[in-house]
Amino acid sequence: MNKDLDYYIQSISSIFKKNQPRIAHALAKDLFLDMAKNKQILFEIVKQHILKKDFFLQKRINPVIAFTIIDNAYITIVAHFWLPLPDRNTNITHQSIHHHGRLLLTSVAPFGPGYNSFIFKKSFSINTDTEETSIQVDKEYHNPLYNIEFIETHTPHVVFYPEALSVTYAAWTYDQRSALDTIRKNPFLQKNKKRIIQIMNYFKGLKSTVNKIEYFDFYPDGNKIKGMKDRVMYPVGTNENFIQNVFYILQQIGFTDFAEMKNAVATYPPNIQKQLIFYIKEIEQGKEIKDLFENIHLNIPKINFSRADLVNSLK
Repeated sequence: MNKDLDYYIQSISSIFKKNQPRIAHALAKDLFLDMAKNKQILFEIVKQHILKKDFFLQKRINPVIAFTIIDNAYITIVAHFWLPLPDRNTNITHQSIHHHGRLLLTSVAPFGPGYNSFIFKKSFSINTDTEETSIQVDKEYHNPLYNIEFIETHTPHVVFYPEALSVTYAAWTYDQRSALDTIRKNPFLQKNKKRIIQIMNYFKGLKSTVNKIEYFDFYPDGNKIKGMKDRVMYPVGTNENFIQNVFYILQQIGFTDFAEMKNAVATYPPNIQKQLIFYIKEIEQGKEIKDLFENIHLNIPKINFSRADLVNSLK
């Protein structure tokens, strides 16, 4: 059987459509791993994206570059391309300690040496007056090639930058299906969700929790861990940086199928065309394309902290 990307999309979606989320994550584990070991799937994913209309007009919004693989009513799967820091430091975090609320996550590594990570226990507590957080480490681990990890709801974790380009497929679902999940996936319903939820709550006698404040992010502050009500986001970078790093990714994973892309280049503005033609030629001529960070994506307080700072705050 030819297991192409569509095969995995249909097979995985079917599992999550027929089963409750936690059961589906367990049932799909072998399929996720098989998908990760099939290198052609990674090529299909990147090819689909680089051929999408206006793909190369994007700006780099995060040091991790993300390609969505599946996004339907049952599951979302995203390919995350983890680029290394300029100095290849592997002891700096990519993001604050964080959890994903009701989301369940299965992550599998199809490419690269992987990153280091801490996973914390769910039983953390926050003093809302001081935002000091009591939190315990569940495990510290390395995420090597083909490693598969399942992370429960409300489970804080933090990821450190890898030494070299590393890729993960991250599969997300809510822990339980509900009418609200349909709202999240439907643009019209999302636009009118406030009124819809009010009506649902009126008829069901439920208390709306849409505006309830929950701490999703944490950071080390001296010898303490503190919570953040509002996530610190990365500032938006440039289009030029996005383009260069996409071609860095293509070269690193060994992608060389540019025939269709050469035809698509003409659909872009002249300045973008020039960059695309340049990078395609660089790869075809065997010239190295460098990864490049913008200064605005480095050394951001509460996002980027060292392993030493984290360990000290946990004593």
